[in-house]
Amino acid sequence: MNIEKIPFQEWIQNQQLVMFSVLFLVALLLLLNWKSLRRAWMEWATQRCLNRIGIKQRNNIVCPDELDGEFILDRLVMLPNALLLISFKRYPGNIYCAERISEWTQVVEQKSYKFQNPLFDLDHQLTTLRQLAPDVTIKGYLFFDHSADFPKGHPDSVLHPHNIPEEFLRDNCAEPEPAVLKGWEILSELPVNNGGSRSASLKT
Repeated sequence: MNIEKIPFQEWIQNQQLVMFSVLFLVALLLLLNWKSLRRAWMEWATQRCLNRIGIKQRNNIVCPDELDGEFILDRLVMLPNALLLISFKRYPGNIYCAERISEWTQVVEQKSYKFQNPLFDLDHQLTTLRQLAPDVTIKGYLFFDHSADFPKGHPDSVLHPHNIPEEFLRDNCAEPEPAVLKGWEILSELPVNNGGSRSASLKT
C-alpha cells in the first residue's frame, strides 16, 4: 500500500462530498422556491415579449376621461402606420369570453369568477385617445400572459405571447408615417403615473 496516496484520496473524497452537498442544497432551494422562480421567469418573459412590440413605447400614461376623472393607459406603442394601445390583463386560468357579452368568466382550480368584459373599458379608452389625436389611426388590444388559456377561443382584439402579429414586432417595423409622429407627439404630453399600472386582476 502506498501510504502517501491516502491523504490525497481522502482530500478527493472530501471535495466530492462538499460538491455533492452544495448541489443537494441548490436542488433543495430550487424545489422549495419553484413557484416563485417560475413566476419570476414568466414575468420576465412576458415583459420581454411586450417590449419587442413597436418602434417606441410609453407605459402607465395618465389620461383624462370625459367625467373629469382619469384612467391609466398600460402601454401605448408606436407602429409605422398607427398607434397601438395595449391593456395588460393579469387573469390566470381558463378564460371564457366573447366580444359582445357583458361578463367574462375566469376559472381557477375549478372555481369560476365573473368579471366585466374588459373590451368595454378598452373601447372607452380608445374613444378618448381618438378625440385627443384625431388625425392618426389608434388601435386597441387586450394582452393576457402565459398564465391565461382560452379553451373556446377569444376575440381578435386579444393578444397573448403566441399570437402577436409579425408586423407589430420592432424588427419588422418601417419608419413611422408623419401622422403617426404627430399623434405620438400629442399623446406624449400626457403625464406618466410613476406609481405603476392600475390594471386589475382576479384570482391567482
